[in-house]
Amino acid sequence: MKPPELRHIVPIALLMLAGVTRVHGQNVIKNGSFEKFTGNDPGGWVTSNIPNLLVTVSPSPKCHGGKLAVRCEVKDFHGTKMGGMIMQKDVEVRGKSMELVGYYVLKSVGKDVGFISLELQNADGNTVKICNENLVTPAAEFTRFRMAGDIPAGAVRLDVKFALLAGEGSESLHEGTYLLLDDLEIVPTSPEAVRNTP
Repeated sequence: MKPPELRHIVPIALLMLAGVTRVHGQNVIKNGSFEKFTGNDPGGWVTSNIPNLLVTVSPSPKCHGGKLAVRCEVKDFHGTKMGGMIMQKDVEVRGKSMELVGYYVLKSVGKDVGFISLELQNADGNTVKICNENLVTPAAEFTRFRMAGDIPAGAVRLDVKFALLAGEGSESLHEGTYLLLDDLEIVPTSPEAVRNTP
């Protein structure tokens, strides 16, 4: 017969593991796998494309999972270098902490970088926290990235943005730079999120 302590610890540990699995299954990004496109625009995302004039965002058959990823690239537009950008607005947040994970490919010319921004907002639409990170390491094959952070009190939603920016010491982007993104997830990581998940 097991000691009394172990009889109680094992079921509690199993419940905690089940809770972690459940939290990581609650992706709040829509179309983070980029399997849905309307023309060159991924469903659920705002892009930097200018209809009938400029395409800096498009579907890519080179992907991490499924059949497609999204490609953001730099193109010349009347003498100005324009970088691809995608943004998803009003993504739900809950709990006290979260993480953004995904996969990227980066071909960088002139030290251009991939840029990630999370802007957390309260119920009135006021910004309460901004988290930024650069993808600076070029990667020819899909490479995992991760951003984690606390959710401030009162934050109920966020805007997530991916873009291309000129590297340090440069005033302009460079043609030939591109960023592929696939299998993006934002998941709550705190116990409160487990309790609040239906």
